[in-house]
Amino acid sequence: MSSPAQSKAQQNRDFRQEVTDSIVRMLEQGVAPWQKPWDGAGIPQNPTTGRAYRGGNALHLMATAIRREFDDPRWLTYRQAAAQGWQVRQGEKGTQIEFWQANPQAERGGDRTDDTAGAKEQPRLVRRVYTVFNAKQIGGIPAYAPRQHSAFETAQAGERILANSGATIVHDQADQAFYRPGTDSIHLPPRNAFKDAPGYYGTALHELAHWTGHQSRLNRSTLTDSYRFGDVNYAREELRAELASVFLAAERGIPHDPASHAAYVGSWIKALREDKNEIFRAAHDASAATDYLLTLEREKTRAQAIEASPDSIEPEQQRTELDDETRQLKEDEQAVGPGTEWESTRGTVRHEPGSETVLVHGKEPGEDRRTPVGIAPNSAAVPSRDDLQKSFAAAKALAAQALGENAKTRTALTASGNYRGEIIGETDLHVVQRLSPVSAVAHMKHLLDPQPGIGENVVVAYSNQKGTVRDAHRRTKGRGMGR
Repeated sequence: MSSPAQSKAQQNRDFRQEVTDSIVRMLEQGVAPWQKPWDGAGIPQNPTTGRAYRGGNALHLMATAIRREFDDPRWLTYRQAAAQGWQVRQGEKGTQIEFWQANPQAERGGDRTDDTAGAKEQPRLVRRVYTVFNAKQIGGIPAYAPRQHSAFETAQAGERILANSGATIVHDQADQAFYRPGTDSIHLPPRNAFKDAPGYYGTALHELAHWTGHQSRLNRSTLTDSYRFGDVNYAREELRAELASVFLAAERGIPHDPASHAAYVGSWIKALREDKNEIFRAAHDASAATDYLLTLEREKTRAQAIEASPDSIEPEQQRTELDDETRQLKEDEQAVGPGTEWESTRGTVRHEPGSETVLVHGKEPGEDRRTPVGIAPNSAAVPSRDDLQKSFAAAKALAAQALGENAKTRTALTASGNYRGEIIGETDLHVVQRLSPVSAVAHMKHLLDPQPGIGENVVVAYSNQKGTVRDAHRRTKGRGMGR
């Protein structure tokens, strides 16, 4: 049992500064997680909850695993291990992670003399630091059996993420790769210019991570406010894209082959030394980009399965399959992370489905915290699946007529999702919004409030299966984000 002096010293430790200092040392030695090849061993995860660690915690545990040569992605607390009949080996040193949660009891007691006296008390948000141990430090835990991915599966996973994103990807470069915000397009060399598949997909996913930051998607300030190569935001955005490509590689078993990063290391070290919260903000943004792309992948796969459902299937079987798909989608949404409810210059609030809480992320301090909230269920009448299928087919035809036959049209992500562009048409049950010169999104009318009109330039922001529509203000950036 720890002494009072030890407990006080533990409380006075600056967790974020320690993590930042550790990452800086690894950067100086060329061994930070995004500087080393990643074989897709898996994102850090808790084997007792089935949840993956996210943001700064995920990056910190990945870095710790590299330093301590752990090849097992499983991490859990002493109590969680003991509850399973496993035992942390004597003398093993744990690794700290942080978690924010609501503490309704913390605000109670004492006299209230301000104007808020008598109002409904808000729970105090408390930061908790937990100690976790890697599976390699625990006796009795079953051996980790990572899934072995064949070269074909690796290529298929990469292709699925790229294709289901709906991004415009053009192979028109000789020896450079970049994302151009002005045209919302990714430009790459031909596939045969890369030495192997990991080289190609690592580069493509890096640029796809930049693509998620567009104003019509995650509206990431490090992308939207970047003007030229070499400025501060440019380096910060490159860090987020590289972290996202590592997280994607770990999630989908795609080997991560780090590109040339020498031009950014000095800027990254400087930024991290000046602000201990920057690495946590970067990791948070990278996790959000990863979640966005994986949710797109799942939504597109689900939509394709429903659209391709043969008429010969019995109605009862169709209902069963749709129920299975819906349940799997909800599980996937919870596994990859919540969706953005709203965003401001100060932070984002993301509803966590099924938990009656929201995750609040403050951009300036770079902190995550959770607080309970009541979410009203969506009471709008839902059209039948057959009617939605017919309407979506008409929406695709409408987009092809307006944008060209090669135009890509996808359904909106109604759990999260943020879309900006002009409304170019409508069908019985959908409104069609142009996202880029060659891509569009179909929104279900019954989820939108208010209904946008054809020709209006709007932003549609989804949360908890409802879309809020507001006027958009155009902003343009002409420079590309490159490797």
